[in-house]
Amino acid sequence: MQILGIRTASTCVRYAIVEWDGQATSLVNSAAENKLDFPADRQEIPQKLQWLYSELERIYRLYPDISKVAIKMNQFGTEKMANRYSTHMDGVAMLSALQNGKTADTFLYANMQQGMSSKKVQTFAEANVGRTDKYWNAQMADAVAAAWIGRDR
Repeated sequence: MQILGIRTASTCVRYAIVEWDGQATSLVNSAAENKLDFPADRQEIPQKLQWLYSELERIYRLYPDISKVAIKMNQFGTEKMANRYSTHMDGVAMLSALQNGKTADTFLYANMQQGMSSKKVQTFAEANVGRTDKYWNAQMADAVAAAWIGRDR
């Protein structure tokens, strides 16, 4: 089974394709594309949402074995406009998943492990799944960790 882990942000979207065989995991796209940068001509939120939807459709065509989508959503706290945009993008990811026959779940750090935080997620993701060859950071680790947690949902 393949799980698509997603972490949205106002500037880019990170995604992980995690393969789970019931015992072991692998990061399918560890050496491939894992970062979706919004094009320069798509900077308004409606344009970003439309572009993200089309990119998710492309990912489903590239990885037809994806059966689940796991989204690491923003932590609760002080709301900023960037967080609101990210929440809209999470909605697009959920809609796209459902329209493609995939289940979709959202996760906070508390769903991953007690005491999890953005400072600890990279170590957690590396220990449980692995890391990407390029662009490894907390947001990419969020996508990997969400996919790993999502395998049991």
